[in-house]
Amino acid sequence: MIRIYVGFLFIALLSVGILAKVVHTQLYEAHELIAQSDSTSIFSKTIVAERGNIYSADGKLLATSLPLFDVHIDFNADGLTDDVFTPRNVDSVAMLMSAKYHDKTAADYRAEFFKHHKKADTYFLLKRDISLADLNEMKTWPWFRLSRNKSGLIVETKEMRDHPFGDIALRTLGIDENHDGTYSSGLELKYDKDLTGEAVKKLYRKLSAGVAKPLDTKEESANSGKDIYTTLDINIQDVAEDALRKALTRHDAEHGCVILMEVKTGKIRAIANLGKRDSADYRELYNYAVGEATEPGSVMKLATVASLMEDKLVDKNTPVECGNGVLMIRGLTIKDHEAPESPQLTVQRAVEVSSNVAMAELAKDYYIAKPSQFYDHLKTFGFTQPVQIEIGGAARPVLADPKKWSGVSAPFIAHGYELQITPLHTLQFYNAIANNGVMVKPTLIEKIREYNQTVDSPGTVVLNDKLLSQGTVKQLQEILDGVVENGTAKNLKTTYLKIAGKTGTAVISNHGYKVNKKYQASFVGYFPADKPEYSMIIVVNSPGQGGYYGNVVAGEVFREVADKVYSLSLEMQPAVNNPAVTENDIPVIKNAAREDIARIYAMFGAQAPAGGDDWMMVGDDHSYVANDIKIDMVPDVKGMGLKDALYLLESHGLRVEFKGKGNVIGQSIDAGTKISKGQTITLQLS
Repeated sequence: MIRIYVGFLFIALLSVGILAKVVHTQLYEAHELIAQSDSTSIFSKTIVAERGNIYSADGKLLATSLPLFDVHIDFNADGLTDDVFTPRNVDSVAMLMSAKYHDKTAADYRAEFFKHHKKADTYFLLKRDISLADLNEMKTWPWFRLSRNKSGLIVETKEMRDHPFGDIALRTLGIDENHDGTYSSGLELKYDKDLTGEAVKKLYRKLSAGVAKPLDTKEESANSGKDIYTTLDINIQDVAEDALRKALTRHDAEHGCVILMEVKTGKIRAIANLGKRDSADYRELYNYAVGEATEPGSVMKLATVASLMEDKLVDKNTPVECGNGVLMIRGLTIKDHEAPESPQLTVQRAVEVSSNVAMAELAKDYYIAKPSQFYDHLKTFGFTQPVQIEIGGAARPVLADPKKWSGVSAPFIAHGYELQITPLHTLQFYNAIANNGVMVKPTLIEKIREYNQTVDSPGTVVLNDKLLSQGTVKQLQEILDGVVENGTAKNLKTTYLKIAGKTGTAVISNHGYKVNKKYQASFVGYFPADKPEYSMIIVVNSPGQGGYYGNVVAGEVFREVADKVYSLSLEMQPAVNNPAVTENDIPVIKNAAREDIARIYAMFGAQAPAGGDDWMMVGDDHSYVANDIKIDMVPDVKGMGLKDALYLLESHGLRVEFKGKGNVIGQSIDAGTKISKGQTITLQLS
């Protein structure tokens, strides 16, 4: 009996001890234990924002982000048991992988699966950078179709930047060289913060392998990046690249560039950069237009004449002694390509025939003793600082301080040597001549939009509203007309489109100017010459065959691009019949973007309705009123064309289906209804 009592007493004391421990834990240790549990089961996850898109001026998609997936296998997953990882399932997946990707045999895949399964590898890389379609297909395969815990599949999402128009303007847009979301050039780099948006962090509690639940049930998403609308016209850009590629191929040149700019606004409508390395295939390797500074050659002669005219030293009719086309200065020889037609030429004729000797003589007479006077003009023309442009990598010009000039510096600078500038520097100066002396900042940005609203629209920036006197500008314009009418660019003369400009042919340094000479051909000008709308520069570096002069190598590219722009522009072409247009002649645009309405009115020569909103619609009295677009509400798209309706609805996060053809006459969700994420709206077209 004593043993029984002792045993009972022991059990009673043990029970009391356990109870005491439970009470102590509940009262004094609970918070600490919960904290320890939370530290291992609660984790934060960054929700990355969707990167903004880049568009052309008319809304064509130039750069967007597409999801890519890396697929790994956790062979140590709890549910990946022997009845799942069977030889039959392994053989099936191995054959499917081999047939899909053609990178390994089915036997190789099978051996890899068994090897890493035996090692209990928790992070075996199956495939990198697959599309969503491929991922969804993969998830239908034996064993992979099971849940995360049973299949062992680990899917990691990342973004790939896609360019729907291929390599067009690629160096200007920017490239993710290493496919890691880091941009090293172009608009992608300059506007990275705007395009990236704002990521958010959310807390999750881990429930089981591969399963987690958000602690905050409130729906919260990252703020998507802003959209950049460039000034580029994709049709003209395509023509510019095609014309440049043909010229580079025809002349077996190393590289070249084209820039086309609106005279009044500075908006760059095309910027093409093509080069080759080891193969004959020309691609966008570098932004030569902005980033490569070289000696400009004969296109510099106009800046020399502009300086002399501003100093009241010459006018276009001033005679210049050219002799036999050879000039010796301090032991150095300057030659003209051909002996001059006369020993004495006017300033205008000297530029028309591109006389090196004439420019050197003028600089020798007026600027050798006053180098700072010449330098100050070149500084005013923008040749001492990088051009202000919205992309990184703009090259700094090379022009020595006038205190360091030698006795031959001014004559050599006068015809395009002893300084280095980019094609964009040259174009900016010539554009000011076309713009009656007003220098504007070149720009690549039309507007920046966020949640379908314009948040920034830079507009035209005037750098100098009087770069030159009107008397100088008028004479320079007449000289540039003469280059095409009577000078080195007569091959560009047409009966339908008047072009003004200057040819350039420079010997570029290649381990010394006298050894293995290389040439740079260029043409810079504007059109129509009597009412300039566009300025353009073409530079072709190191042509190897078919000539190297600017009028042929670069001028023909200028002509081809100018012809295309002319054919697309009704404003440049003479009117065949232009009767007066009344308001009743203009078709009613029921619902559209304000810019499109303005463009249609302009085609009829009429003033568009006033209004500052991005979207307009016809009111009850047939006048235009603002279409009140709210971020979280379904917009009214009735009366719109399908393109506008798709853009507006999809930018609000709606999935769109449509029936019929024509304009929208009905929408399945009423305008003003609060948007639910992932909602589908059906449009009825007329």
